Amino acid sequence: MATMDINRQRTANGWKISLVRAGLPVSWCSIVERTMRFGTARLNVGGIGGVGTLDEFRKRGYARRVLEDAVSTMAQSGYDLSFLHGIQDFYCKFGFVTCMAEYESWLETREAERTRGPLRTRRLRRSDLPQVIDIANRDADQRTGSAVRRAGQWHGFTVGTWWTVPARAQVVIDRQGAIAGYVVVDDTPAACRVSEVGGGGEGVYPTMIEYLWRRAVRLRRENIWVHLPEDHSFSVYCRRFGLRSHTLYPRAQKGMGRIIDLHSCMRQLCSELANRWRRSGAPQAVLGLRTEIGTGRLRMDGDMLVWEEGPSGEGICLTQQDLTQLIFGYVRPSDLENWGRICVPTAQRELAEGLFPLQQAHLSWADRF
Repeated sequence: MATMDINRQRTANGWKISLVRAGLPVSWCSIVERTMRFGTARLNVGGIGGVGTLDEFRKRGYARRVLEDAVSTMAQSGYDLSFLHGIQDFYCKFGFVTCMAEYESWLETREAERTRGPLRTRRLRRSDLPQVIDIANRDADQRTGSAVRRAGQWHGFTVGTWWTVPARAQVVIDRQGAIAGYVVVDDTPAACRVSEVGGGGEGVYPTMIEYLWRRAVRLRRENIWVHLPEDHSFSVYCRRFGLRSHTLYPRAQKGMGRIIDLHSCMRQLCSELANRWRRSGAPQAVLGLRTEIGTGRLRMDGDMLVWEEGPSGEGICLTQQDLTQLIFGYVRPSDLENWGRICVPTAQRELAEGLFPLQQAHLSWADRF
């Protein structure tokens, strides 16, 4: 019987992990490096993508071996956290937990048709990417779950609102001839769907709306669909047109994360948590956290927040999955406590709520893996 060996190959932006039998890869996945925002903090994230197994080798536990090795490789390579978009009831076996919602809103084309934009639009050019990257990074500066885009590493809008749907990007040009915004739609006649919007300023959103309703009319579509969080400024602007929203909180699938290195992750989060700590006004100077992957405590040292490894003293005992959901703002400590999953000391409840509020985390389709 041929032996099975794990092969790890370093790539330009991560790793390729394969289970090889007689020189043939039979199961595999990719690790894609991303810098992900958590408020003002930045984490080094390993994105799991391209998971697959040859048909004749499925249901033999080979994908499990590959993914377990991927988690181990990320731990050895200095990643803080891992993230993926997964099928239901599979990735939870490897410590991943749903921590990001999916957003879908729509407005009727006939309601948008009354809008006229004062600016002009044109198709995105390759030379526009540096400006679009700047706009995207500025807009998502403190959006939890968003990815930092870097020139030379991010190559544009390759997909729309699904992996197999191509994208079309249109830029808005202001009166001085500069790019003031952009809107990305599915490049398909099946629907008028928006996957991403960037920029703003006088006349930008009305110009986008006119572009979208004209596209919807051309495609003979009654609705314009928007895949953005409800608190995104474009979604808020669309409320005037009777925007309807649907938010999906998936069960054990889609946007899932897990902490890889507790101590590195918490150290990176200290800059954002310090701001929240100060805003909470809580008098406590220490908050301990005990998980199955490590123990430590957050401690205010003057104006700085530090993470100290080791015994936590009085604090919160929770799983890394619970902590992952708190970090993404998917749930609050009080929610987990109400469900019987954690116990927060009475004196630290106000602080815990201030450190981990609900958030509308979002990763744009153009940054998914």
